[in-house]
Amino acid sequence: MGVLAARLGLSRMIKLASNEGAFGPLPASVEAYHAAASGLHRYPDGGATPLREALAARHGVSAEQVVIGNGADELIRLCGAVALDAGDSAVVPWPSFPSYLSAAAVHGADVVRVPPAEGYATDSVAVARARGRVVFLANPNNPTGTLLGRGEVRRFLDELSPGVLCVLDEAYAEFADPGPEGPALVAEGRESLCVLRTFSKAYGLAALRVGYAIASPEVASALNRVRPIFNVSQPAQEAALAALGEVVAVAERVAHVHGAREAVRSALEAAGLEPVTTQTNFVLAETPDGDADGLADRLLHRGFMVRALGGFGAPRAIRVTCGTDEENAAFAAILGEVVSVPG
Repeated sequence: MGVLAARLGLSRMIKLASNEGAFGPLPASVEAYHAAASGLHRYPDGGATPLREALAARHGVSAEQVVIGNGADELIRLCGAVALDAGDSAVVPWPSFPSYLSAAAVHGADVVRVPPAEGYATDSVAVARARGRVVFLANPNNPTGTLLGRGEVRRFLDELSPGVLCVLDEAYAEFADPGPEGPALVAEGRESLCVLRTFSKAYGLAALRVGYAIASPEVASALNRVRPIFNVSQPAQEAALAALGEVVAVAERVAHVHGAREAVRSALEAAGLEPVTTQTNFVLAETPDGDADGLADRLLHRGFMVRALGGFGAPRAIRVTCGTDEENAAFAAILGEVVSVPG
């Protein structure tokens, strides 16, 4: 970031592009990470047993139903490995997370992209009716920030054809209000449901790549059969385990996001953009002149990195991650100067 800022003649670059936590890792995670450094000559716990047991207790499932991955990205790829063969189809509401597409492509499967309903809401009825061996459904969705309610998710799962694996990606679950209940749905005994969560967002551990799946024993066993045994390092496991104990600190960070996303939304709206109501730590907004790439470039030259979504089915939109209060205020202060409003 510093190198990029220097190239552009700026004193700093504020990154609001990748949906990371704004405040760094939790102190308990840093301490646990450093404590694990003395064992770097040993292979990590291939079963991530203490972390799996803690997550199982947190979510009311058995430890055998929890699979630890090198970020949710690896688990998405593993879901594709157990569910897809060449010539099969994966169903994906679109726009959504690009890793779903690569999880299908690497196995020679096709992708059925289902357009959103009004306001970028996921069209759950159309998704349920689409034909495929696996459905990748982000809830809340990235990059739109929209959330399917608990009742709608239950109806969607009830309407899926038997034998279709639903990968319910809840990477932003902690920020949603009310939060999605994916793990509880698994605990009820839904056999073709795999719920994904991550330590990259609310827990501030994006660089360590720790995600986890909660699924039926049969699906979890299938994932473990294709999972590399030492896929998550020991320091990462220890940092994630420590983060689980920081309930109050995580709640404070979530509360900050709730206020910050409203501040970012208001700034975008005041500048003439059209923000989408979000249940995540970012805000999607359509640009007034359709030139998302141009707006992102102008913001970059003013020291703010945001994501332009021209290639993701939302050609007029940018996605802005919530930063600290100071970063959000600085973004709001210059936004109106770089937005081109027609007429």
